Amino acid sequence: MMSFLSSFDSKVLEFLYAYRDPFAVNIFIGISELGTTVIMYGLSASVALLCFLYKRYAYAAGLLISTVSSGILILLLKGLIERARPPLSFQAYPEIWYSFPSAHAALSAALYFFLAYMTWKLVPHNSLRIIATIFFILLPLAISFSRVYLGVHYMSDVVAGLLLGSLCAWIGYRWVRFAHKS
Repeated sequence: MMSFLSSFDSKVLEFLYAYRDPFAVNIFIGISELGTTVIMYGLSASVALLCFLYKRYAYAAGLLISTVSSGILILLLKGLIERARPPLSFQAYPEIWYSFPSAHAALSAALYFFLAYMTWKLVPHNSLRIIATIFFILLPLAISFSRVYLGVHYMSDVVAGLLLGSLCAWIGYRWVRFAHKS
C-alpha cells in the first residue's frame, strides 16, 4: 500500500511539475497564502469575536474548537510521522518542517468548512447563502491543490490534511449542535 501511495504521489508531482507555468505559479502562491497559519488564526479569531459580539457563543466556541484542534493535531502528526517534503527541485519555493499532513489543507478545511456551516445556518438571504457556502467549500480545495501544484506537498499530504480539517470542522459542528440542545 505504501509503495502504491508513494508511486501515486510521485506521478502527480511530476505531472504537475511538467505543466507548471510561471503565471500559474504566482496565482497559486496567492491562493496558497489564504491557508497560512497567520491568516487562518487571524480570521478565526476575528469571526469568533464577531460571533461573541452578536451573542452567537456556540458558533464562536465551535469555530475555535475546529481551528485549534486542527492546529494541535497537525503539530502532533507532523512531529510523529516526520515525512520529508518533496525534493527542492519540485518546489516553487522552499518550505520548512515536515510534509504530512498539510497544515494549509487541514487548517483551511477546519476553518472554511465550519464557515460554510455557519453561513448556511445564519445567512438569511438564499442566493447569498448558497454562493458563500459554495465559496467556503471550494476554497480549501483550491488551497490544497495549490500546495501540490507548487510542489511543496504530496497529494497524500493534502488529502490527509483535508480529512483532518473536515473532522475538526465536524467536531466544531457537533459542539454547536450540543450547545443548542442544552
